[in-house]
Amino acid sequence: MKSNYSPEAIKRVGVIVTLAGINFLNTMGSGILIAALPRIAKDLNIPDGLILWPAAVYALAAGCLLHVFGSVADMIGPKKLWITGSFLFAVFTIAVGFASSGIQIIIFRTCLGVAIAMCLPTTTSLITNTFMRGPWRTTAFAMSGMAQPLGYALGLVLGGVFTDTIGWRWSYYIMAMINFCISLVSIWSLPNVEHASKKTWKKQLREDVDWVGVIALSVALALLLYVLAMLTSSYRNIYESSNICLLTLALLMLSTFPFWMYIQNKRGRPALIPNRLWREAAFTGSCLAVFFCWASLNGIEYFTTLYFQQIQGLPALQSSVRYFAQIVVGTSTNVALVYLIPRIKVLTLTTVSACITLVSPAIMATASLDAPYWTGGPFWALLLCPVNPWVLFSVCNLVISDAFPMELQSLAGSVFNAVAQFGNSVGLAMTATIAASVTEHSSSTDAKVALMDGFRAAFWTIFASTAIVLIVSSIGLRRAGIAGQAEEDAQAEILRGESV
Repeated sequence: MKSNYSPEAIKRVGVIVTLAGINFLNTMGSGILIAALPRIAKDLNIPDGLILWPAAVYALAAGCLLHVFGSVADMIGPKKLWITGSFLFAVFTIAVGFASSGIQIIIFRTCLGVAIAMCLPTTTSLITNTFMRGPWRTTAFAMSGMAQPLGYALGLVLGGVFTDTIGWRWSYYIMAMINFCISLVSIWSLPNVEHASKKTWKKQLREDVDWVGVIALSVALALLLYVLAMLTSSYRNIYESSNICLLTLALLMLSTFPFWMYIQNKRGRPALIPNRLWREAAFTGSCLAVFFCWASLNGIEYFTTLYFQQIQGLPALQSSVRYFAQIVVGTSTNVALVYLIPRIKVLTLTTVSACITLVSPAIMATASLDAPYWTGGPFWALLLCPVNPWVLFSVCNLVISDAFPMELQSLAGSVFNAVAQFGNSVGLAMTATIAASVTEHSSSTDAKVALMDGFRAAFWTIFASTAIVLIVSSIGLRRAGIAGQAEEDAQAEILRGESV
């Protein structure tokens, strides 16, 4: 019997699996770290002042290098950079498993951040250059979208399981083995993306990249992410003169960035992120929605984990398995998105999903200290919280990639991931600061009650952030139409019925 699966279709599936696979491992490692952090800190003798740094330096390294690697990838080719990053990610994942001190794991996590910064922006370019607008491209973005929060949730589960059984180090060994296999497959599956240009890639790097803009934005984000990491560990760090100076410098550099874009445009030179893009409501709305959404998602997962472990006193294993509901809903949502995105307008998808997710932080903010998992609220909070992030990842990736020309798709990917990473860091810093301050000033003499007062304040802050996502989506995306295709072509694409 003749197979219905052509070599081209198999290779397309290979592209999706490899790209989504690294996205999955990226957040899975972070989830494992959060679940196993108390044991890791004990085993490696990490001081309390550095306990959050293995997570913070990863975000810091990745966040400040996304635009650098995104710009370079558009010149030398995204496949080369993606494969390099994926193999380095495997190497330093093994290194994390072998770490014998706090300094070592911080260094290796920093190197992991550099490696993933090579992969994240190039993923967008590889998807848009492999798949034309339509079901395949929608599926690729949906699977990449599913991989990130799914990896984090599964990382929380496996981190708890391994920590209480064979040890947290084995989780990183297994991750590295899977990573190495994915990297080998990518050599065959990923396409060679070549852009028509008479210039050599070295000349393109010299003449066609806005290096001043790249470096200025990267340094500003690095400084800002560093200050936010310090705030996450203790809100009192904001009063230190060094942090005040760094924060002021970062904000000053960010505020002058649009002026540099204006100057580059007037001179007819390449501009990293042209100011005209911000005049497009769909692009600006997508960036703002992703920013506030990622601030909310990581905040609710972080504080829900603390609620299980510090308020209800659950061990890592029991608190981790409670995230299975999130995995099931996330997978179902992304499978549904493959069908829904070509048929339903962006406005409807984003606003309805935001309304669903808005319920999640409200449930946790009103939960009692000993709330039963199934009937007391936590189950429903975890069930509903990932719906909007999953939808926004797929939809906004399509919107943002459409705003950039085909030869700058890696840069488009760097913009999306930088906004998401920045939202994550700001969200954790703000909620951690609010929670710590409220707990410190609580009138209760019971330590758990005071701690829960802080958590409730954090959950209400997350509720407000999700409400902003709803408002931004309603205003900024009202004219976005169907994601990933022109409005007039949407119905034709549906009728074409390409099988994925």
